Amino acid sequence: MSVAPAPRTPGSLGALLGAHRTCRRCGGGYPIAPACIAAALDPIPDSACRRCAQRRAGGCCPSLGCRRGRLRISRTRCVLGYHCGAARALVLAAKDRGSAPAATLLARLLAGWVADTPAVRDYDMIIPVPFHPATVRGRRWHPLTAVYLEALPYLRRRLPCEDLAPPFLVQTRPITTQRRRAEAARWHAVRGAFALGFRTRMLRGARVLLLDDVMTSGATASECARVLLDDGGAATVDACVFVRQPWRGRARGVI
Repeated sequence: MSVAPAPRTPGSLGALLGAHRTCRRCGGGYPIAPACIAAALDPIPDSACRRCAQRRAGGCCPSLGCRRGRLRISRTRCVLGYHCGAARALVLAAKDRGSAPAATLLARLLAGWVADTPAVRDYDMIIPVPFHPATVRGRRWHPLTAVYLEALPYLRRRLPCEDLAPPFLVQTRPITTQRRRAEAARWHAVRGAFALGFRTRMLRGARVLLLDDVMTSGATASECARVLLDDGGAATVDACVFVRQPWRGRARGVI
């Protein structure tokens, strides 16, 4: 079965959207299967760490969270793969530049990934990582929330979804920018920054899929998971991210 060719250049968002108006794999509908742009992605290999999706170095996971047993998530699933090339350009366009076409494309890819991933049926709920209102200043909207809400009608066809009214999770204080900070500093920065939005029995014993845009150290996802597990009573929390920042062996763990 032929598939509409996927553009290989990171900036060709319009071309990619146009190509999938008649894509036979995706049926010409809203969801876009990530396989349709696989040639432009750096996928997570089977040999990567199951818990954090990081490439192993010398047979060991280089992630501080894994090495020290801090990571509270059980598994990380990636929609697009590693944070490089076309995937990186797409995520940054939505996250840093507030590109509406980029956010729409991410939502369509998320919907396609959920539709094509049988393991999604094992979860009782999908919950996005929350944001603090102070972090939205200067932006038209919060990128991850916008992507999630855009995809929500299609995600609901596969699994129960958080409707954010009110949210299960809240961010209680702003978190300073984490870029180019050492892993240990990232873990310290997010400690205590999240809480339950309200008490509910819906979380007790639930298998939760936590949605985030980029996993770098895993600290944010882990802190959210801690709240859901310890305070909410969830049974397990797995992470679903669009991209995983690849380990490059930078000095002193600065990422």
